[in-house]
Amino acid sequence: MNEYRLTVNGDRYVVDTIDDLAAWKTSVAAAVQRGGGFIDVTNSAGFLTSLLITPNSTVTVQRVHLPEPRPEPWTQLLSDEAFTYEDF
Repeated sequence: MNEYRLTVNGDRYVVDTIDDLAAWKTSVAAAVQRGGGFIDVTNSAGFLTSLLITPNSTVTVQRVHLPEPRPEPWTQLLSDEAFTYEDF
């Protein structure tokens, strides 16, 4: 499984998959050439974020190969055994 870590001006966004990485890079480059523009990024939790890309933006993409699917962070919180009434 691949995970992509996008960093835009120091803010990191984790995306499980980018279906067409070449198209995403093209849209970033086009926004810079136009003098600025918005691109959409959907993170691993399904939240859509619109990012303003300008000629001064710093954008990096890191691909990280994960050997196993990463468990969802909220999975443990949703299990019946995660909390008991004594915890409150």
